[in-house]
Amino acid sequence: MQTVKERTRAGLLVAALVFIGIGAGVLYGAQRLITDARLVAHSNEVIGRLDELEARLRDAESAQRAYILTGRVDYLADYRNSREHVPALVGSVADLVADNRSQAALARQLRAQTEIRLHQMTNTLLRNESDGLPGARAAMGGEVFETSSTIRSIKAQMTEAESTLLERRAASTANSANVLRAIAVLGIPIGLAVTLGVYMLLVREIARRAAAEDEAREVQARLREGNAELEHRSGDLRALSRYGSMLQSCVDPDEALQLTIRMLSTLRPGTAGTLYRMRNSQDHAEAALHWGEHRAASAESMQPESCWALRRDQPHLSPDAAQSHCPHVSAVAHAGVATACIPLSAQGTQLGLLYLSDDDDGFLSRIDIIEAAAEQLSMALSNLSLRERLRLQSIRDPLTGLFNRRYLEESATRELARCERRGLPLSLLMLDIDHFKAFNDVHGHAGGDALLAQFGKLLAEHSRGEDIACRYGGEEFTLILPEAPAEAALQRAAEICMAVEAMRVEHMGRELPRVTVSIGAATFPANGNTPEVLMRAADEALYRAKHEGRNRVVPATPV
Repeated sequence: MQTVKERTRAGLLVAALVFIGIGAGVLYGAQRLITDARLVAHSNEVIGRLDELEARLRDAESAQRAYILTGRVDYLADYRNSREHVPALVGSVADLVADNRSQAALARQLRAQTEIRLHQMTNTLLRNESDGLPGARAAMGGEVFETSSTIRSIKAQMTEAESTLLERRAASTANSANVLRAIAVLGIPIGLAVTLGVYMLLVREIARRAAAEDEAREVQARLREGNAELEHRSGDLRALSRYGSMLQSCVDPDEALQLTIRMLSTLRPGTAGTLYRMRNSQDHAEAALHWGEHRAASAESMQPESCWALRRDQPHLSPDAAQSHCPHVSAVAHAGVATACIPLSAQGTQLGLLYLSDDDDGFLSRIDIIEAAAEQLSMALSNLSLRERLRLQSIRDPLTGLFNRRYLEESATRELARCERRGLPLSLLMLDIDHFKAFNDVHGHAGGDALLAQFGKLLAEHSRGEDIACRYGGEEFTLILPEAPAEAALQRAAEICMAVEAMRVEHMGRELPRVTVSIGAATFPANGNTPEVLMRAADEALYRAKHEGRNRVVPATPV
């Protein structure tokens, strides 16, 4: 009997060790997954800060040039606003990469070059105040271009390094998931086999069978619960990892929000939720998407003061909705309804709110996974917003606000192909301000820029939503009119001519002389079936308009 007891004790010890090993392995793998997710978020934050720094420098440069060219104080305010954010962003980048020796060295170079560039901007404004526009131009020499190029190069090196780290961390996440899967597949059968062996030993111990069976059942129940919870947690972490990876590939905020709803619905099928987006004015949050049926309804729109999570910028959890203290949460008919408000914020900006409710407060025990998903969504929304701003800067002319020549060439091909497929016409106007060179010689480049900016505004006002107004180069502009026949295009051109004659331009406190515009018009398919041919036809018509006396509209000759 003593031998049976020793075997029983040994068997129990082995079973405990096996399950402790399984638990420790799963916890270790889970911790690695969480660490990898945090490092991925860190790298994404570094990349986001670098992109924001580049955008702020570009905004400051654009606003500075606009101020020098136009003299408008609001441009100077935009310049100062963008410039004020630059030192903090540089310091934030340095803090984020402080633990990476190579990145920290690049961050120091970036700080030095940024300080040089800020000094150059200050010097340019001082030269502008003392010597006017010629002095400002003299200050914008080759050193400015070299400094800007160095900053872009350092930023590209740091972004590339963080992208490499992201790839490594993604591989590490996959390895951790494989380890967890192997533990789950191999550990559970081994544990069950050991448990069965212990049970058979306990059967042989007749005298103490009842007490031993009760103890074995209790141990098994705890182990199954622990394994189930660990497996559940592992599944959540794998889902969170996949979600973070897919977020990086989203092309717009709506896609990111839909992906988030699907992920949260999978994590907690019975829990209802609402995603709120903060308006650009930061004065209201509006419900963007709903899923499930709320046990405690929430307002469709709210002010930030109506939610404790938005006030404190941290999650606000309520096991009982009646004790939520959030004014946006409606009263509930019965007790036991749990709610959670999780703010969406990134880089110091509130982006929205995630609101959840359920009759079962069990989802609050898994709130860390939901918070991690909210944090990844916040970073994704912030990065998508910054990416869109950079994209618009790449296709817009900073002086007139119209699309640039690069966007014109892309859009002309796309719109012409669409109209051709649908059997619809497309018209193209080439516009040139008459005697602009003489105007520029008399009133200076600043006066000329003021005229171009006002003309760009006028052209935008005389364009439909589907029209594409572009600055082709210098004083020459292009207007693409999808689905517009030749008669409508000529009528639009005549309206623009009359509007230009009536246009008033003020610069430096005085009104500049009025100008006229010459316009050449070409229409698909009468004047060509490719963007190049249409633009050449419209340009030739513009040349004839100039030759015939200017201030007129001339249609292209049919092919």
